[in-house]
Amino acid sequence: MGAMVVLGTIMADRRAASVESLRRYVEGTLGTAGVDAEDVRLVVSELGTNAVTHGSGDRMGLFVAADDECVRVEITDGGGGDPRERHAAAEDEGGRGLMIVTAIAEHWGVRRDEHGTTVWAEVARKPR
Repeated sequence: MGAMVVLGTIMADRRAASVESLRRYVEGTLGTAGVDAEDVRLVVSELGTNAVTHGSGDRMGLFVAADDECVRVEITDGGGGDPRERHAAAEDEGGRGLMIVTAIAEHWGVRRDEHGTTVWAEVARKPR
């Protein structure tokens, strides 16, 4: 794995309508870099939705970086929540977000610091 290159960052209001903006941002950013964004968009959608649903604060941030092998995305909110994979029942309307991230990402994790809670994921890089 080579050195990660920062491709972009963006801040958005922590509300459901902002998740689509994060998906579009990642698609444009990766498209410019010649990287297929489909899997990364889905991961950003799930992490962004979790930040809206379970996080805190008025804003959330998206960080995007890549090397030759993977794309790393991070979503940061004001803190709170308990990001962990759950096993939803068939009739549950939610609870599958991190199961989806686990299925797509090579690795994912959680970091907490004075800025809030960051959930990150690394997705195998695919050329466009």
